[in-house]
Amino acid sequence: MNGLYIHVPFCERKCGYCSFYSVAGREHEIDSWLDALELEAASPFCGEVLNTLYIGGGTPTILNISQWKKLFEIINRNFNLENLIEATVEANPNSLDDEKLKILADNKISRISLGVQSLNDDELKILGRLHDSYKALKAMEAVKKFNLMLNCDLIFAIPSQTLKTWSKSLKGVLNFADHVSTYQLTLEPETPLGKKYKNSDLNEDGYKFYRYVQYYLPKKNFIQYEISNFAPEGNECRHNLLYWNHDNVIGLGASAVSYIDGVRIKNPDNLEKYLTHDYVREFENLSGHEKSIELAILQLRTKYGIKINETLPEIIEKLNSMPEDLFIKTPERISLSKRGMRLGNSIWCELIDL
Repeated sequence: MNGLYIHVPFCERKCGYCSFYSVAGREHEIDSWLDALELEAASPFCGEVLNTLYIGGGTPTILNISQWKKLFEIINRNFNLENLIEATVEANPNSLDDEKLKILADNKISRISLGVQSLNDDELKILGRLHDSYKALKAMEAVKKFNLMLNCDLIFAIPSQTLKTWSKSLKGVLNFADHVSTYQLTLEPETPLGKKYKNSDLNEDGYKFYRYVQYYLPKKNFIQYEISNFAPEGNECRHNLLYWNHDNVIGLGASAVSYIDGVRIKNPDNLEKYLTHDYVREFENLSGHEKSIELAILQLRTKYGIKINETLPEIIEKLNSMPEDLFIKTPERISLSKRGMRLGNSIWCELIDL
């Protein structure tokens, strides 16, 4: 399986919690970015057959119609899309409209990953989002009008959030969503919210919100197929499964990361250098042991878990030494239980040191 990830680093405004690489207020540089992207796509990746495409950011929907046309021209000119099974675009409710949805739908995009984050206006203000709950609901309606699959991102452990408001947000997106991703608010010290709050103040509440997700969404036929992701059978994000299975993913754009046959290649977190082609990629060639440990950790994030006969014996031995209620075990596989999903970080720490 081969995937292509394109990182669009532009945002209208940085959210108060965001630590991903993006730049705000520089829309005038999007055309130059597209020129740089075309140069990067042409070599050495030209002609690769793609199974999945994911355009993320940043805020991809900040691109105007002519810029979307150029982006699709670049993709079609440099890659083979005959075997494409899934194509996703990340979107914000504030910059998504019917005109953009039409050009996305007309160019093989099959999924929209919408940054809803909450359906409570006070919580959205705390996060520094540009949209309110009304805009989020209208954006979800618009996506379904174009018969696209809809993934909704939601954040929990927001300051002042309650189980009641969290439940209301979950219930609200289920009126539209084909897939739900839930993330605990984690604050980096350099972000505006990180300067105001401490992660230790949020973590205590995070556990109860996550337990509620694990209780509520399966009741609505949304299966937890990965630590943060829930979907009815068949609606899983195929592109993200590539990462969790160590399949090949080509990354284009400033800060994008590729993983090709065991080699990780990272572009710089620097738009200026990317636009002027004045950069050197970082290469990380994983050893066989490192690859095995990393793959086990990634696969344990999913409901499918690891195959015992394809995993290092020391990993199996370490997992068998942990409490039984953290796992679901069969003669062929080991995967995490619901409790194991909640305590995943502790399990990874044990495996990293092997």
